[in-house]
Amino acid sequence: MPIAHPNQTYPFRQHRYSLAHGAALPALASNRLLSFAASSIVGVFLPIFLYEFFDLSVTAVLLWYAVNFAVKFPFQVWAAQIFSRTGLVASMVLGTLGIMLFYWTFYLLDAGSQLNPYLLMALGIVGLMVVSCFYWAPFHIDYAQLGPKQARGAYLARLYALQQIILVAAPVLAGWVIVTQGFRVNFFLGLVIAGASIVPLFFLPTVKVKYEFGFWESFQKLFGKRFRPMTVSMVAYGAENIVGVVVWPIFLYAIFQGAYLEIGAFAAAIVVIGLVLELFVGRETDRFSPAKLIKYGAGIYALGWVWKGLVETVVGVFAASTFHNVGAILLRTPVDTLMYEQAADSGHYIDEYTVLREIALGIGRVLMLLFLVAVTSVFSIGASFFVAAIVSLGVNWLVDYQAEE
Repeated sequence: MPIAHPNQTYPFRQHRYSLAHGAALPALASNRLLSFAASSIVGVFLPIFLYEFFDLSVTAVLLWYAVNFAVKFPFQVWAAQIFSRTGLVASMVLGTLGIMLFYWTFYLLDAGSQLNPYLLMALGIVGLMVVSCFYWAPFHIDYAQLGPKQARGAYLARLYALQQIILVAAPVLAGWVIVTQGFRVNFFLGLVIAGASIVPLFFLPTVKVKYEFGFWESFQKLFGKRFRPMTVSMVAYGAENIVGVVVWPIFLYAIFQGAYLEIGAFAAAIVVIGLVLELFVGRETDRFSPAKLIKYGAGIYALGWVWKGLVETVVGVFAASTFHNVGAILLRTPVDTLMYEQAADSGHYIDEYTVLREIALGIGRVLMLLFLVAVTSVFSIGASFFVAAIVSLGVNWLVDYQAEE
């Protein structure tokens, strides 16, 4: 007879149909894949939606994202103190409701609601703040605790490979939906799938953690000697990542002259190329040191950004994106594997490590967005890729973090 998790608090957990008998790690993966599907359907075209909404102003889009990430900083520590009391599952459910609020407000925005559009955007930012503060840190804490210690890289690679499969279909589906039905149906699909992602959460054990840092203490620790390597690395990681999330879709919009379906098909084609490599890198991450793979991946990834900044044709963009995708796979799997290892090795500081990591990622994104406002006001949007190339090398600092003092 399977033994229930010691921290499970579900009613009737000894009953044969109790959710306590569900496998925790597959449930967590299922939640992530459904959430990823929702964000993939919306995410590729969200910057383009905002770009059109703000009358093709790159500066306005960058400032919107900067405000979106900046408002989260105070709430991330408070959210950690809250989920220390409520437990991780309840926090992740609340976070998912936050992303559903975001999809709903943007559905209303495109549907021509009588509400002020900037009020709807503000509510959408509130929804994103909730998901950022209440979902991500608990998810990473759960995975660090539940993930297989000797095969984290391989398991992450399989998860990312499944995400890549979703990325093959999602952009094409989203492009077709936008062309035939409009953005509002795309946001509604994201809402429905995000809602479905809540179901697997009820198969997770109810685990509670205790966040021990105070509000100001958290920011002192963030830049203190112990956490500084992780902070610098994650600031760099967040900074370069935001270029791919925000600037790259707008760049594709310009290259393909606003053809949504072609943009989706292009994004899907790039993903297909990386599927096999994703599984190979995961296996090599477990066989060799993630730190060594990070150094190789960061170099290739940086060169990929440089190449993207030099191309202006569809063929050139395809070649540069393929090369860059190789670097992204070589970098992402080892970085995330090492991050989960460090979090798990932090013992009872696992939640502190994870929350500080999320804050550092946000700082990097805000700083990069504000810097790009200045860069794109003087140079073309392609200059953003050269900045991302330089910043991405800072990820190497992660290998210097030591979990124990």
